[in-house]
Amino acid sequence: EGADGEADGGPPDGDGAAAAPPPPPPLKQQEGESGADFARRVFSAVFEDDVQRLLNMEVLWEKRRPPVKVELAKLALPDAAATAREEQRAWSVEESAAVLLASVERIFTQRASEVGSLAFDKDDDDAMDFVAAAANLRCATFHIPLQSRWEIKGIAGRIIHAIATTNAVIAGFIVLEAFKVLRSVQAAGGDLSKASIDACRYCVCNRHLSGPKENQLLLRMRLEAPEPKCYVCTGSTSTLELDTASFTVRSLVEQVVIKFLSFNKPTIDLTNELADKTVLLWEGEDEGGGEEGELHGDKPLDSLPVKLGPGVVLEVEDTTQALKCKIALTHTLLDKEEHPSGFRFIAAADEAAAAPPAPAEEDSPGGDGSRKRRKVAEGDAAVAGAEPSGGAGSGVVVADDDDDVIMLE
Repeated sequence: EGADGEADGGPPDGDGAAAAPPPPPPLKQQEGESGADFARRVFSAVFEDDVQRLLNMEVLWEKRRPPVKVELAKLALPDAAATAREEQRAWSVEESAAVLLASVERIFTQRASEVGSLAFDKDDDDAMDFVAAAANLRCATFHIPLQSRWEIKGIAGRIIHAIATTNAVIAGFIVLEAFKVLRSVQAAGGDLSKASIDACRYCVCNRHLSGPKENQLLLRMRLEAPEPKCYVCTGSTSTLELDTASFTVRSLVEQVVIKFLSFNKPTIDLTNELADKTVLLWEGEDEGGGEEGELHGDKPLDSLPVKLGPGVVLEVEDTTQALKCKIALTHTLLDKEEHPSGFRFIAAADEAAAAPPAPAEEDSPGGDGSRKRRKVAEGDAAVAGAEPSGGAGSGVVVADDDDDVIMLE
């Protein structure tokens, strides 16, 4: 012991007391700390310590009602699991505290790998319990009326309950139509390929109740047959002509797929069907195309990992609209005045219509008013833009006489 009465190596202060270690961060779990202990420490930090700091600022509450601390030690906590199942009534402060502690403990015990990356989802029970309980405790602190878990779910999840009710009605109609399909399958001896949907209908809401259908709010409509000229309905491969050296993947997505073809969140694969090789170019569920969009977005189309050529197609899919189509890319230098967008999209049905048919004899004009048909020699151009496919010597295109045709001598 030294001359001044302090032990050698002791603290410099005169009373000989060791300095207390700093408290751990209130919202960070310590090594070896259980989920239950951490949940209680978070509760005390948020609903007791933080509120007390606000109460110490007395000037804030001279003209306003001061907040109230929720002291965990004074609460008689009920069963959290039973409380969480009651969605239609507002929980008490004690019930909210019990649910909050239980949800934090579950997350840090059973879902520890998700801590730091877990995002709110109204259909995630742990996340919903946490949000509902924490919101009610904060409401109790600041004298705001408490809400039920159901009401909080609607607010946090941006749910309009009238729409949810409408969805339930529509789902019921879908089930009724499914019964018709099942009856058809049964009548076909269980052969699904022979099932008929002719009896199926879809419903539309009559928003303007007037005329002969003024008493019919829901109208039953026949299903429309697939449109033979639709590139989505036919499932055939359409053609996109553009300058592949200057058009980038991002330009293709923004100008053609989204703006021209009206896809919402497209996912695009570049596939060589002959070599069975596929490269993901764009991920529609992620903003900007995801990692693939960052990797390929600014690349010209002629410099992609799968080289363009026969058998190489773009497979475009939008799960938000149940749309899917195939597109073959063709390097073409288009006239800028005729095609200011820089591309020309030729639907599969249009290509089939423009393909040269088998040679046919001319129909002579008849007195019965029937339409007269004749051959249009290669090099003739229809006002509609039809061109002989396959280049020089590819054959003829048959056009109707009652279409406008320019004859080139």
